[in-house]
Amino acid sequence: MSGTTKGLFLSQDVGLLSHWKKALKGNKSSTYPALSAIAPNTLTESALLWIDLSTPRLPAWNHPDWVPLLRHAHVRVVAASSNPKDAEAVAALDAGCAGYCHAYADAATLRQVEQVVRVGHVWIGTNLMQKLIQTANHVAARTPTTDAWALTLTAREKQVALLAAKGASNQDIANQCDISERTVKAHLSAVFDKLGIADRLQLTLKVHGIQ
Repeated sequence: MSGTTKGLFLSQDVGLLSHWKKALKGNKSSTYPALSAIAPNTLTESALLWIDLSTPRLPAWNHPDWVPLLRHAHVRVVAASSNPKDAEAVAALDAGCAGYCHAYADAATLRQVEQVVRVGHVWIGTNLMQKLIQTANHVAARTPTTDAWALTLTAREKQVALLAAKGASNQDIANQCDISERTVKAHLSAVFDKLGIADRLQLTLKVHGIQ
């Protein structure tokens, strides 16, 4: 999914629809009051469908009405909740959604979600990301690892990557390495590019040889 992405908004909440449209004002948009109002066969251009999970009578993820959208060649789906829960996030991602976020996240965050999902990656919240990293580290404790993943990295990039893979925040890494948080972000960006990954969870899996 590249170029201009149309915004599709499913919600009956006028305030939320206004918030989404203002935050994602660079997109062409269409709004729908219910899942049944969307005709998947008419969606012929790249689109990002934002689902308000508080919408009345929204079917469960295993309902067949979701299939044409979750498997659509041009559409990616973001589930948005006004009361985010890890279990709800996992269910949405398992169903095939490309992202899960707070429905009323600030404009900058919503645009970041849009950018990440539009290029083919998956967006999950910070808390769930940390839990998944902790789980990956727990599994990795029983798995022998090698340093093959770091062959293309500098010594500093490897140091930063190892700390991030263990769940350290940017500020924690900056303090431990005696560098600025901005430099940490630059190192992580370089690491992600060199390893062909998109986020800290993928980094953790790569470091521990799980991916």
